[in-house]
Amino acid sequence: MPLLRLTNIAIAYGTHALLKNADFQLDPGERVGLLGRNGEGKSTLMKIIAGNVLPDHGEIWRQPELRLAWLEQAPDLPDEATIYDAVAGGLGELGSWITRYHALSLTMDYDDEQALNELGDLQHKLESHNGWHFQQRVETTLTKLDLPGELLISGLSGGWKRRV
Repeated sequence: MPLLRLTNIAIAYGTHALLKNADFQLDPGERVGLLGRNGEGKSTLMKIIAGNVLPDHGEIWRQPELRLAWLEQAPDLPDEATIYDAVAGGLGELGSWITRYHALSLTMDYDDEQALNELGDLQHKLESHNGWHFQQRVETTLTKLDLPGELLISGLSGGWKRRV
């Protein structure tokens, strides 16, 4: 029994038909790759599968209780963040502690008692939540993807943003 099936799907934007009489089926254990030129409907097909876009015509069947996840093609990253901040931000609250600790340790005036206290609090949180392990994972990820952590998101091209 398939996980999902699209039958006779059609969708057009204006007079440009992206999909016409398209069929698609995904069975358990299958892996699928979509290849094609820009503007040929790959992203639209994925949006239809995810339920983010409805086709103009056709049937969509999903197995009951099927869970789908969607990762946007164009990332929504804050322009004022660094690459390091964006990668660590994927860790939720732990990531925010890591980025704050990282920023403080790079720019802190060690005569500033308030900043030293904040750094100590962050260090305690990170130690009690295995944060140093995750900080190492962030740094390893940056190294493996050859991403300079100190660069601002605002200065990156679309391709670099996708890498981040």
